[in-house]
Amino acid sequence: MHSSLSELNWGLVVSLIVASAIVAYIGDILGMKLGKKRISLFGMRPRRTSRFITIVTGVLIALVTLFVMAIASDAVRVALFNMKYIQRQISTLTAELSKSRSELEALQLDLFKSQTELSAKGRELQEVEEKLRESLANLKEVEAEVARLNKKAKELERDRERLGKELEAMKQERDSLETQIADLRLQADRLRESLEKMKEGRILVLAGELLTQMPIDPTNIGEKEIENAIEKLISNAKLALSIRTGLRPEDIDIHVGEEELKKAIKETMENKKRKVVRLIVATNAVVGESIDCLVSVKDSVLVYKAGEVLASEVFTERLSEEEAELALYNLLRQVNVRAQGDGILPDPITGAVGNLEATEFFDAVENLSSASPPFKVNVIAVSDIYTEGPVRVKIEVD
Repeated sequence: MHSSLSELNWGLVVSLIVASAIVAYIGDILGMKLGKKRISLFGMRPRRTSRFITIVTGVLIALVTLFVMAIASDAVRVALFNMKYIQRQISTLTAELSKSRSELEALQLDLFKSQTELSAKGRELQEVEEKLRESLANLKEVEAEVARLNKKAKELERDRERLGKELEAMKQERDSLETQIADLRLQADRLRESLEKMKEGRILVLAGELLTQMPIDPTNIGEKEIENAIEKLISNAKLALSIRTGLRPEDIDIHVGEEELKKAIKETMENKKRKVVRLIVATNAVVGESIDCLVSVKDSVLVYKAGEVLASEVFTERLSEEEAELALYNLLRQVNVRAQGDGILPDPITGAVGNLEATEFFDAVENLSSASPPFKVNVIAVSDIYTEGPVRVKIEVD
């Protein structure tokens, strides 16, 4: 109530009261004056004239009130002159409001349905997100598996390439083996022929046998000198076979192929280091046959100096002759193994790198069996020993 009173347009109310009071006052004065003077208007009696003036005064009060209100308030002016329009607008707005409420109710219903659908979609989205997380986890596992398979594929590809290379190598080896088989068959045929000849004659040389060897220093010589040296090597081999068999040197035919000779000269000239040239029998031969030989060229270096101890052993007990012979044999075998390991070229047939005269061997056995323990046995190089050997030694007992 207090809020309503405070919101009244008190200026308008006061203006209406003042204007009504002024119009009423003026009408009352006019009425009194006309009544006292007994003035008659429009042919009416004075009493009726007074009433008419009162009516006119009321009408003026109403008109003044309406005029003041119309001037003072836009709302009153609109209500006075546009009431029907406003009523039509109110009706229209009421209808629109009703329609809007209906639409609002429909929208609220749609909103409820949409919220329900949204909740359902939210649940579906959660399910999809859960499936997505599972799919991502599975994807990571698949990616890891794909990476592993790619790595495995690369390994398999490397294995395939390696196996391809091995297959190619095996094919080459097969071809080589087939060639070797053909060569072996050819050699077998030759061996059969040689056996037939051996049955009829005496064996002169064996395949792989070392006929002779010669050191060559190519520092200040040329190809011609090397060729002459190889010819001399062949002559020495004929002389050695002549001494061994009793044949005349001119009756022994040693053949070295042209290509083999050129290869030997080239290998000898490759560097200016000391070389050893060895003449080795290629195939078995009997008396009366030509001896096919190969020329082997090896670098020749100083392996042992004269006086160098090649093997030694200390004995703390007296040895019998049999024990002394066995001990000395073992020492010489150690020297043979060591010499081959140090680069001394062995005999292709016997595998020995040197020899000891029988008298020297048995003299050493006697010295060992008669020595008083403890004593030490040394195997010493007699002279400088190069790659080609032979390893000449002496036995000393300390």
